[in-house]
Amino acid sequence: MDVEVELFEPLKCRRPADGRVRLADGAQVSDLLAALGIGVDDVGVLMVNRQDGRFDQDLHDGERVTIIPLIGGG
Repeated sequence: MDVEVELFEPLKCRRPADGRVRLADGAQVSDLLAALGIGVDDVGVLMVNRQDGRFDQDLHDGERVTIIPLIGGG
């Protein structure tokens, strides 16, 4: 299956050129993160199809995953 990925800085450099990642059927969000080399500790906001997502959420062909990293400051 293919899922569309939207990443924000500084994770944007991990986005595939066509914005899609091919995963095995039955893959979860955590599998997508692993394929992109993104640790769960680096994720501040996770959305699947514009709704709150979970790391253990099953993904389906054509879904859109948005990952916004943690933002630090002080």
